[in-house]
Amino acid sequence: MPTISRTINTEIPIDRAFAYLADFSNAAAWDPGTVSSTPRDEAGPSVGQIYDLVVAWGDRRLPMEYRITELIDGERVALVGDGSTTHAVDTITFEERLGGGTTVTYTADIRLKGLLRLAEPFLGSKFDALGDDAEAGITTQLARLATHDGA
Repeated sequence: MPTISRTINTEIPIDRAFAYLADFSNAAAWDPGTVSSTPRDEAGPSVGQIYDLVVAWGDRRLPMEYRITELIDGERVALVGDGSTTHAVDTITFEERLGGGTTVTYTADIRLKGLLRLAEPFLGSKFDALGDDAEAGITTQLARLATHDGA
């Protein structure tokens, strides 16, 4: 099972970083592999909340369902995603930085399904690129949030 893990440092306070990233409806803004992410209800991030995603897989657009399985305010959000070709466990943790700001660690454990699973050992560079793209997207969106909100 490939694992992607990236760490991002931002100047925005932990509560704002958490509020933005824990709301997985923002995933399409920071994850270039996510075409859209729509919550099933407007209750906001909470354990059990489901997000319907459309993800890009090459030229294909595939539906996935992500469910929040753990939510510890200001510390951690975990989600399990499931689709026809992929099962994923995404975890985002938050730590306050000395002197202000936040360290965000994004980890995704990805398992391909069916015959695609046989290709996992050969897709290392593809998974690395997915991690790099997510890191860049999170960095960019948190910087925009800081500029917009005047962190």
